[in-house]
Amino acid sequence: MVSLIMADSVPFDILVVILASAAILGVCILHLLLFRAYRNEEMLHQIRLIDLQKLVDLELERSKKFAGNVEILSKQKEETQEKLDLIKLQLEALKKGEKGG
Repeated sequence: MVSLIMADSVPFDILVVILASAAILGVCILHLLLFRAYRNEEMLHQIRLIDLQKLVDLELERSKKFAGNVEILSKQKEETQEKLDLIKLQLEALKKGEKGG
């Protein structure tokens, strides 16, 4: 009778070991798949950050050019206003010269 119990328990033990090994192997495979997915997401995240940094740099450069253009336009506006003021003074002088002459 003892030999029958031992004979029945050996296949059960082997079955438990096989199932435990399969479970551990499955967990390892899932862990590797998860790590691979994480690595891919991290790589995509880095690419997005690089693209975003390029956009920020491009916008900064555009803003600097815009600020430079605004400065140029301000100078032109001042020069034009000075010329207009000079023309007004000349017109006033001509009108006074006509009235006085």
